[in-house]
Amino acid sequence: MNKRVVKAKVEALLKRFATASSQAAYSSVIPKSLTSGKLYEAHVLSLVIEKLSVQEGYRVVLKNSAFLPLKSAPGPINRRYAYFELWRDRTLCAEIWTDVEFLSLSCSQRGNASAPGKGDYHELDIIVAEPGLSGRPAHSSIWLGVECKNTGYTKNLLKEILGIRRELSLLQNSQSTQFSSWPRTSVPADPPSCLMVYSTDQAVSGYSSPGQVFGIDFVYEPI
Repeated sequence: MNKRVVKAKVEALLKRFATASSQAAYSSVIPKSLTSGKLYEAHVLSLVIEKLSVQEGYRVVLKNSAFLPLKSAPGPINRRYAYFELWRDRTLCAEIWTDVEFLSLSCSQRGNASAPGKGDYHELDIIVAEPGLSGRPAHSSIWLGVECKNTGYTKNLLKEILGIRRELSLLQNSQSTQFSSWPRTSVPADPPSCLMVYSTDQAVSGYSSPGQVFGIDFVYEPI
């Protein structure tokens, strides 16, 4: 993988599908020093933005790029970092964040959101969530969670994403999502969050059968 080439492709997609205060802003979104895994996250992020723009019709706006690059370490939402807004006409509908920890369903069930322990929050590489949030968002605030794996996809990673699904929602009859087309219009989950896995390993497709039951989409995406 040529990091310079991939970075240029990511910036080109962002320029095409997201508006910003200046053209120079796009080059500051991606941290200068990135591991191959984090660069893959940026690549997938650009694809997600493209889908939300083209298939869902959102106007995507890049925020805070002049100050700090995209967040690339797990933690709560930090509104000083760069993020993206999703607009329909004059209505702010949702926001896109990277490397955010969410408060789990089990934490909510125990009523422990005000003082969560280490087992009460989990990271997602990319989230689409309700606008205006701070700290660790509740599981019920997430519209879409995305995990990015620039590595061989194994049974352990399958078990990991199944655990994430369990802490996002309960298995339920089909529920309508917040989306009209992509990635899904319905999921067998309550709350009805979409959950996706992108991987550079073609073998990821062989682990997709549980996703048919639990509403997880597995995507082979080379880089």
